[in-house]
Amino acid sequence: MELRPVVNLAAALACALSCARAQEKAPRAAPPAAAPAVRNLLIVTLDTVRADHLGCYGYFRDTTPVLDALARESLRFTRCLAPIAQTTPSHASLFTGVLPFEHGVLSNFFTRPDDERELLALRTSPTLQTLAQALRARGFRTGGFVGATPVKRFTGLAAGFDAWSEPETARRAASEVIADAIAFIDDGAGAPFLAWIHLFDAHGPIRPPFPPQEYLGRYRTDPKLKAWLEERRFPAEVAGEHTGSIPPSQAHNLYDGALRFLDDQLDPLVRRLRADDLWESTAIVVVGDHGHGLGQHGYLSHGICWDEQFRVPLLVRVPGVEPRTVDPLCSLIDVVPTVAGLIPVLADAAPLQQWRGADVLDPDFEPRPQFGMSPIEKGITSLTTTRFKLLRRRDRPPELYDLQADPFELADVAAAHPEVVTRLSRLLAHEIDRQKQSEKLHRAGMADEGRIDPRLLEELRALGYTGTDEEDDPPAPPDPARRGEGGASRRPGGE
Repeated sequence: MELRPVVNLAAALACALSCARAQEKAPRAAPPAAAPAVRNLLIVTLDTVRADHLGCYGYFRDTTPVLDALARESLRFTRCLAPIAQTTPSHASLFTGVLPFEHGVLSNFFTRPDDERELLALRTSPTLQTLAQALRARGFRTGGFVGATPVKRFTGLAAGFDAWSEPETARRAASEVIADAIAFIDDGAGAPFLAWIHLFDAHGPIRPPFPPQEYLGRYRTDPKLKAWLEERRFPAEVAGEHTGSIPPSQAHNLYDGALRFLDDQLDPLVRRLRADDLWESTAIVVVGDHGHGLGQHGYLSHGICWDEQFRVPLLVRVPGVEPRTVDPLCSLIDVVPTVAGLIPVLADAAPLQQWRGADVLDPDFEPRPQFGMSPIEKGITSLTTTRFKLLRRRDRPPELYDLQADPFELADVAAAHPEVVTRLSRLLAHEIDRQKQSEKLHRAGMADEGRIDPRLLEELRALGYTGTDEEDDPPAPPDPARRGEGGASRRPGGE
């Protein structure tokens, strides 16, 4: 795809769709009608929130009553996957609409030396811009309000935001982030706005004040939780860097308490939006940046290519659009193109020919294989179709999972479907090569960012980013010449 500066969204979507369409398909129902009165966009990213722990996604605990209520008024996407289960690169994909090898942020990079961090941050160019940059250029007020160091200004994710707030230390509660965002919205004098709210409360280490003590004992192991864990074949014990060896039931109880703490803090934001015409003039997107292991597949954290670490909640509430469930397989890079298809002001003002994503609600949308990867140092990539998932690890035979028969990815069926392994392996290799070629074009006009404050290392240690992770492969020495699939030039702290 030829890359150009900012262009009309309709042309970008047409190009993306024409590339994805292999042949003419049977007619489909028309998409939801656009909402002409909508002029603002609010994006809330929930850090480390796996979809299957929300009530609106079928979870058996009352972890998310505020989000569940919002879901009843929203489009609820059931198969939205992050392209990578780590905070910084996942947000980079959400806001640029391209995949990790293409925007070049292949891992969190907090523990790298200062001079290397500058090179590893998201850097924009005439052909690689963020949603905030594009909307600011068209007259939108833009504000970003973040909860923790993994998305602070030094990462490059602040590009395009005029108003910006971040914690002075490692992290802050959702209530503080939301208070800053509400102040920004209230100061707008009616101008259209893009506001991004990033909430970190479900991320570990889970201990007071994140969440407060009263939330830690809210949930107890019971027969429902035991059955839930048994169905997914959780191990009896799982080890974590900050927890030692614990039963997965304990990890779930603590995580669910943190998730309820996050949800409780969302209530003032929803009440403020309902208070005046904002509710009828603002599109609301709530989306996870990635999921979490909690012991599933033996991983307590995240950063591996399993479904529980890729699958995220995605709720889109647009005034005038009837709520419903949206089931096609899609990606974080589809989020903004899909929302733009519902909002005329965004369709005219929003971004870029660079987008790889598509409008999932378009009548001609066809699910396509979804790329996934681990942070670069772990050397794992994946390709997910509506039925199969190919998983490739460094120096190991490929694995294949039949998601229809085995939704929890428990049985490797590569030996039974060699032709599927071959076909998906070729598609995966082609996709990685395409992303790398695009990155070369984007990098042509990039300028260096400013130097990073050394205090960030201490902040990240407080969050548990120590530079080692029991789930990581052994560290490899940096090789500045390599930025490819198996390269070690982006060695981060584990998240």
